[in-house]
Amino acid sequence: MSIKSDKWIQRMAVEQGMIEPFEPRQVKEANGEKLISYGTSSYGYDVRCSDEFKVFTNVYSAIVDPKNFDPNSFVDIKADHIIIPPNSFCLARTVEYFRIPRNVLTICLGKSTYARCFASDTKVALSNGRSLTLEELAEFFDKGQVFSGYALDSNNNQVVSQLDYPRFIGRDSLLEITLDNGKTIRCTPDHKFAKWDGLMVEAHLLRKGDLLAGLNRSTSFTQSISPLILASHFSKRMFKETTTTQSTERLLKNSRKILSVREIAGIHNVYCLSVPSYGNFALEAGVFVSNCGIIVNVTPFEPEWEGYVTLEFSNTTPLPAKIYANEGVAQVLFFEADENDVCEVSYKDRGGKYQGQHGVTIPKL
Repeated sequence: MSIKSDKWIQRMAVEQGMIEPFEPRQVKEANGEKLISYGTSSYGYDVRCSDEFKVFTNVYSAIVDPKNFDPNSFVDIKADHIIIPPNSFCLARTVEYFRIPRNVLTICLGKSTYARCFASDTKVALSNGRSLTLEELAEFFDKGQVFSGYALDSNNNQVVSQLDYPRFIGRDSLLEITLDNGKTIRCTPDHKFAKWDGLMVEAHLLRKGDLLAGLNRSTSFTQSISPLILASHFSKRMFKETTTTQSTERLLKNSRKILSVREIAGIHNVYCLSVPSYGNFALEAGVFVSNCGIIVNVTPFEPEWEGYVTLEFSNTTPLPAKIYANEGVAQVLFFEADENDVCEVSYKDRGGKYQGQHGVTIPKL
């Protein structure tokens, strides 16, 4: 099978109605306002989320059972955006209606704008003293291995934390951040870093000389940066004249200074992972970063399936997360079978129960 380009996507949308409504180019703004992009990309199509949502609620203590979905599990909402509670999820559907050809299979990936990602070779600090790249973590995780690393808790203490669901997100543009320890980090512009005062700041807002909260891999070290929050309200001169606590001295010793921030040419494979308990993790480069924010789960579109796509958004962070209607949320990749290898039985042939679905569709048996 081969992945299909923008030319093929445009031709199939026009000639066979494969995607309706269809946008032949990437749309990044409307009426002077920036949008999360949607439309045709080089080798895929970025779909939009409609304004129909089903948000999970535990008010009635309902169990999420895929064999028997309780209507009380969800609240129906129609709005231009939705707030997903921490560690919760919601269902939605695409604006676009798809008609998949018999010789085509698609894979749908979440957009890095919601996920916030790193280059595939970015190394993560593990609590056993090792460091593995995100790509390696994803491969081992798929084989059943589990990992733990480091995070900052709500009081900005360094703790050991479980690292969940490392995965490939998609392809995106990257920034390169160089630190004073010689390490470089390549990430999407919206990825957040923990600064020395505990605040999270997006990568594109970081500047030369900024101090980032540093990792100490000593087994006896528990890092607390809360004293610096108070110190930040004073001038640098006053701060120098203030007697620092041992924990503050440790933090300053381990903080990392940014030497440069620059854009990298091209589009690159990006990965991320989740830390549900804390919402951040430590890189081998010695700094703390936010974890993947929103996970978009979508089953593959099978040959000759058609309908609106039901989307599942999982908020893996400890904070509320916002999803925007009528803006990009996921990227669809199209793979075409060889001419002599077209499937014998398509989704339509076997009478799939989700054929021609409209609206947000919950699981069926």
